Amino acid sequence: MKKKEKAVKKLLISLIITIASVVAGLLFNMVNPNGIEVLHGSTGGGTANMVVASEAGDNGALKGSPDGAVPEGIIEHITLEAAKEYFDKGKGLFVDARSQETYAIKHIRGAVSLSAGSFDKSFEEFSDAIAKDTLLVIYCQSITCSKSDIVAEKLRAIGYRNIKVFVGGWVEWLSAGYPVQGV
Repeated sequence: MKKKEKAVKKLLISLIITIASVVAGLLFNMVNPNGIEVLHGSTGGGTANMVVASEAGDNGALKGSPDGAVPEGIIEHITLEAAKEYFDKGKGLFVDARSQETYAIKHIRGAVSLSAGSFDKSFEEFSDAIAKDTLLVIYCQSITCSKSDIVAEKLRAIGYRNIKVFVGGWVEWLSAGYPVQGV
């Protein structure tokens, strides 16, 4: 009988630990800016208002939109090729949404830092220096990073309208051997 009671007790303890771990993980995910969407619409990342670059036509214009205009309130996601084209033509300002420490180590050449984690502390200085109609190409670490979407949504909310999110981010840019700067 004692063996059976010990087994039940161990099973109960294991179950409690598992439930506590799941709850802790879900809570961390909810507050983490890089959290994943567990239930549809559960992350405030604004993915419902995004246009993915694959919806663009051959000339980069959105299918079904006149002259490639992006509808009001939409933040367009762009590919590495489109980001490099903006870079080569000197169009737009690249904005690094990663941490300021990571930015300081290396970033896309000419990019400015506007970290998702310290946005509220930094955006006033940014908005004082950067006109609202400036083309902004926002990136973070990689395709799995949502910091660029967070920064894009916050900038859109304060009046910036010409925003593009480079979804491949730092990892894709670096892998392609494109220009970087830092220590």
